[in-house]
Amino acid sequence: MKKKYLIAALLAVMAWSAGAQTIAPDSEGMEQTAQEWTRDVVMGWNLGNSLECPKTETEWGNPKTTKAMIHAVAEAGFNAIRIPVRWINHVTSQADMTVDATWLERVKEVVDWCLEEDMYVIINTHHEEWLDRNPYYSKQEENNRKLAALWTSIATYFRDYGERLIFAGTNETTVNWAAPTTEQQAVQNSYNQTFVDAVRATGGKNYYRNLVVQTFACSPYHGLNGFTIPEDKVEERLSVEYHYYDPYEYCGNCTYYYWGNAYKDKGAIPSSTEQTMANLFAQTRNTWGKKGLGIVIGEYGVANHYTENDKQTQMENMEYYLKCLVSEARKNGIAAFAWDNNAFNNGPENFGIFKRWQNMTVGNTYFLKGITEGAGSEYKEPEEPVDDPDLGEGGVLVWEGDALLDWGNGLQLTIPASVFEGKASDTQLVVYYTQEYTDYDDLQLFYGDWSSMLPYRVGEAEFTGDFIPSSYYGTGTGSAHITPITFSESVLNVIRQRGIVVQGHGIRLTKVALASPSGVWETMTGTQAAGQIYTLDGRRVAKPIHRGIYIQNGKKRIVRGY
Repeated sequence: MKKKYLIAALLAVMAWSAGAQTIAPDSEGMEQTAQEWTRDVVMGWNLGNSLECPKTETEWGNPKTTKAMIHAVAEAGFNAIRIPVRWINHVTSQADMTVDATWLERVKEVVDWCLEEDMYVIINTHHEEWLDRNPYYSKQEENNRKLAALWTSIATYFRDYGERLIFAGTNETTVNWAAPTTEQQAVQNSYNQTFVDAVRATGGKNYYRNLVVQTFACSPYHGLNGFTIPEDKVEERLSVEYHYYDPYEYCGNCTYYYWGNAYKDKGAIPSSTEQTMANLFAQTRNTWGKKGLGIVIGEYGVANHYTENDKQTQMENMEYYLKCLVSEARKNGIAAFAWDNNAFNNGPENFGIFKRWQNMTVGNTYFLKGITEGAGSEYKEPEEPVDDPDLGEGGVLVWEGDALLDWGNGLQLTIPASVFEGKASDTQLVVYYTQEYTDYDDLQLFYGDWSSMLPYRVGEAEFTGDFIPSSYYGTGTGSAHITPITFSESVLNVIRQRGIVVQGHGIRLTKVALASPSGVWETMTGTQAAGQIYTLDGRRVAKPIHRGIYIQNGKKRIVRGY
């Protein structure tokens, strides 16, 4: 952001906050951190196409929301509701952005119904086109002034509510859904800071309330490459929001009728699969979760679409997609909210789950079943970072030095197959390096004959060929890492024949080693065993008398046969 615009925006917020009615901070009942809040969301639901309509709640064809509707959602298993709200058509004056009392009371009524069901609740600013369609420096000062005033009005009204209610500052700030410019990213980041400052300035429980800030266009990809965490007066009370309708050619415009490797034998599938989803969710967790932020998927879904000749399989496939998505969200502590717009036709934009005109009967049982099954997954605590792994008995130092990986212009380290001969299935390739890049960083693994990239695992995430340290660890230039890489037995068998080539870009390599957590290394037959041979209980033998683990010359060996 240009400095003069940042200063102007901050002055606007400060001027408005100074005139706002504030009270002392009140921490009573506001103990939950952002990550605790998001982990407690088991199943989230969007009251879509209702309170965010341009003028009236029923303008887009949905009935007026009732207490019975909210109860039905809770009875179906959802324990959290996101309420999109459009405010601009209900302000009494755009000069001070004071919200009409009648509209505030209506939003409050729906919020109260949710809280009576013991639900977690998000209210946001939605379809505020004066704001989210104008991410430009020329509009930044005025928009930040209005945003601060608007959230001061909203936050003051809901100030005494407990920790189950949280606020989300903006929605999908974008310009024709194109990739953002530096200017547009900077303006969205300023919106986030303005929102946080305005809410905190109202005091009371808002001082400690969990708040949600957004990436540009609510895109995880734009967020990983341009989102700036706002400064906050309290710790661990911010979450970052993105939306997930990926791959869009399956979920949105419906050009594919099957998704995922589990259904690839049924027909064409997009290149984005189950592993793509799992990797992204793990990546956002590693990037933001490690910095104390919660993560909210404010919207997700797959449009109902099928062909008559294979409708049953395609409906089951959509169920499977939703199950995978919610499961991965739960495992990563991400609060995920399904988009439901009460639309049930065949094709794009049909995300309906409950039929609001028919007493909230379930209109798409496949959608609800997939979400419910995915919600059964448990949160998994992140693995402790590995600082310097024990290489185990017989650990092998493969290479040590100081060399930049820069595709063909840098180091391309060949590790011959002989290094892996006889190594046990839990063998790890441990890579020591620092991030040193000007554009992007990438660590690549090829088979030694350059025939293809190979699949492997880092922690809980799976990769094929490319590993991006800055995304996985959420770090920047100069950061040092030690990354243990593990292989499946089938891949390791190929490595034992072909070896590995390590190359990449923007990474300064310092050491590569092989490790084995079990301490068990080479395998051999009994006829290969020679030297000082001992059983594990310390008895010396002339040679192994059966299959098992022995100590030879001070190192563990696996004897598989004769």
